[in-house]
Amino acid sequence: MNYNNEPLHISLKAPHGTYEVTVSVTAHEDITFTVYAQSRRVMVQNYEMKKGESRDFTFNVSVCDKLRRDEDDIIAKGVEIDIACDGDFTAVATASPVDIPVIYIAGDSTVTDQPAEYPYTPSSTYCGWGQMFPMLLRCGIAVENQAQSGSATKDFMEINFAAFKDKIKKDDFLIIEFGHNDQKIAELGAFTGYADNLRYLVDFAREKGAKPIICSPINRILFNEDGTLLNLLGDYRNAVKAVCEEKDVPFIDLWTRTTEFFERAGARKAWDYFWGDGGGRDYTHTNDIGGGIIARFVGQEMIRLGIEPIASLLKADMLGVETPDPDPGAKPMNAKEIEHIKTIGLVNMPDIDKDITNL
Repeated sequence: MNYNNEPLHISLKAPHGTYEVTVSVTAHEDITFTVYAQSRRVMVQNYEMKKGESRDFTFNVSVCDKLRRDEDDIIAKGVEIDIACDGDFTAVATASPVDIPVIYIAGDSTVTDQPAEYPYTPSSTYCGWGQMFPMLLRCGIAVENQAQSGSATKDFMEINFAAFKDKIKKDDFLIIEFGHNDQKIAELGAFTGYADNLRYLVDFAREKGAKPIICSPINRILFNEDGTLLNLLGDYRNAVKAVCEEKDVPFIDLWTRTTEFFERAGARKAWDYFWGDGGGRDYTHTNDIGGGIIARFVGQEMIRLGIEPIASLLKADMLGVETPDPDPGAKPMNAKEIEHIKTIGLVNMPDIDKDITNL
C-alpha cells in the first residue's frame, strides 16, 4: 500500500517506563491504516475499517530515556504514536503506566527500527525485524528495540548497551542478533571475539535476572550459480549455536530459516523481501515485507521452544508465512553479486572460490 502523506503524529509525554496505550479511531471513509509507536515500531498493520466505524486499539509501549540513532543520542521524552492512513479519520490516544516485562533487543541494521520516507512503499522502505515484532504480541509485554545500524557486538557493548544496562531487570528478556558487522572486524571472528561478546551479554542479562535469547544472523541474498546462497555467515551461525549450547540459552536459528526461505524463493523472487527502488538493490537489508516475515519466524521459534511468557502472548493467527513458489529458472547475476561482496568490507569469511555451501 502507498501512503502519499506523512502519518498523523500524536505525542503523549511520559517518563521512562512501560505503558498501556489505547488509540481510538473513527473512520470518516473506508480506510486502511497502520499504527506506529516510538521509532516506527509497528503495533497495528494494514487494518481495514468501514466509513463510520469506530475501534479502540490497545498495545504496550516501552519508553526509554536514551536511544541512539544516526550517531546521535536522542532523548525520548514521551510515548510517540504515528498513524499512517490513506483516508479521512480522527484518532485520540491515551496511555497509562503498567508493570510488565520488557523484551530488550540488541542487534544491527537487520534488526533495528528503520525510518520511512513518504510517499511510502513497503518494498523500498528499510525494515529491521525487531520493529515488526511488537504487532505480533498481545498486551502483557513491551518491546524496547535498541538495535543500531552498523553495530558489531563490540560497538554495541560500548555505546547502545549503555541505554539500558542499568534498566534491564528480573523477568525481562534480552534478544541478541549480530554478525553482519562483526564479519567486517578481524578481532570479531565467529569463534573468537564475537563468541566472547555473546557470552558477556548472556552473563550480564542473567546477573540482572533477565532471560537471554540469541538469534543467528539472517542470511544475505548472495546466490551461487546453482541457486544456493553463498555461505558467508555460516560460521557465525555455528558460533551462536555453540554458545547457546554451552550457556543453555534458547537458540533461534534465523540463518537457517532465512536461507531455506530465500533459496526456495530463488535469486530474483528473493528481491521482493529486500530493499529495492527499481534500480538499486540491497542484498543484506530487508524491506517492510521481509522484516515482517522474519519477525514471524522469530515468533514461530519462540512458540516451538516454549519461551514463556512470550510464547503465550504471541498472536498465533498472525504468525503464518506463505511459502514462496520455487523459481528454479531464475539465475543470479553472479559476477555482480561477487563484486558486491568486495565492497562491504568482509574479512571474517570463507574463501568464496572454494566450496562453501555446506555447514
